[in-house]
Amino acid sequence: MKLFLDSELRERYQIVFLKTNFRKTNRNKGKITPISAIAVFWFFARLVHRIVHCRPALAYYPVTPTQWGWIGRDVWCLGICRLFHVKTVIHFRGSHLRLNFDQFHPLAKRLVRQACREVSAAIVQADCLRDQFDGLVPADRVQRLYQAIDTGKYANPDLSEFVRGKILFVGHMTKAKGYCDLLRAMGPVVEKHPYAQFYFAGTLRKGERGVFFDQSTGQRIAYEDPFQSQLRVKATPAGGHYHNLGIVVGTDMLRHLRECDIFVLPSYSEGFSRALLEAMCVGKPIVYTPVGAHREILRDGIHGLTVAPGDCQSLAKCICRLLEDRSLRDRIAYTNYERVRRDFDISMISQGLSDIFEFAMHRNGARA
Repeated sequence: MKLFLDSELRERYQIVFLKTNFRKTNRNKGKITPISAIAVFWFFARLVHRIVHCRPALAYYPVTPTQWGWIGRDVWCLGICRLFHVKTVIHFRGSHLRLNFDQFHPLAKRLVRQACREVSAAIVQADCLRDQFDGLVPADRVQRLYQAIDTGKYANPDLSEFVRGKILFVGHMTKAKGYCDLLRAMGPVVEKHPYAQFYFAGTLRKGERGVFFDQSTGQRIAYEDPFQSQLRVKATPAGGHYHNLGIVVGTDMLRHLRECDIFVLPSYSEGFSRALLEAMCVGKPIVYTPVGAHREILRDGIHGLTVAPGDCQSLAKCICRLLEDRSLRDRIAYTNYERVRRDFDISMISQGLSDIFEFAMHRNGARA
């Protein structure tokens, strides 16, 4: 969101920002606590105040994939905007809303449908994800907006400079992100390539927060405790090749991205991973699962190597292939470096968001 706030959109619109995320970390994401309940009510009060005081023509709002997220906040937010006759654009940055929605309580489904009925536009992160809003938003109002990145901040002067064998994972350390599967793949990789080192950046946490299904098959993910998975790998010879970086941001994250040999993200569900885009932007080959937007914008053997979610054996083989085939690794690295700058720079994506805003504000003859 900060990218858009700092982009050319500021020159076209008078933007008033209201922060929807009140958590300092993602560790308690999805949990309902007294503090979170108070924060939600405080958010509603600020929303009403901003609408009355600023009289916006449009509200842009990111929606959640969970039943509690919709019932506890999204439905009410959209209802308040509708009450004050403010047009709304909702944005879902994932690929599991439809699968989750099918499991919602009938009453929750009815409330969500009612809330979505009058939205002016709904944004998804790829054309292949338009079905996320099937039955909720008319198809002609569903718009596609790819992930954006400020490519200038991810310059890499020398793509040939990296730490050989440094394998990087960035994201929540959960089963749904493929963390447990990557831990299983470590053994075969290290056995074949003893110099390989695995680095994990993110939050290690129990449970899942919103992602419960394998997006490629529609099957429920068999839960696995990441803490137990970590203990198991540490008890093996591969344990000495495991490095937990914790939460890494800013220049430290950029350093790890530049240093890594291969970036790996074997998720069961994604919208359009920003971490994956960041790795591509600094010129890294990737090993990824074809979920969400990735199956639309990435090609196996061109932008990286593809594995099916949960296929630990193939995951290990793909990592080994890139470690062994330096020409393939370097060719993918240079392709990714150029691709991101050509297609996903914030200047291009912000124009796309502006076009969606104009579409929404002028629907049914409305004027900005």
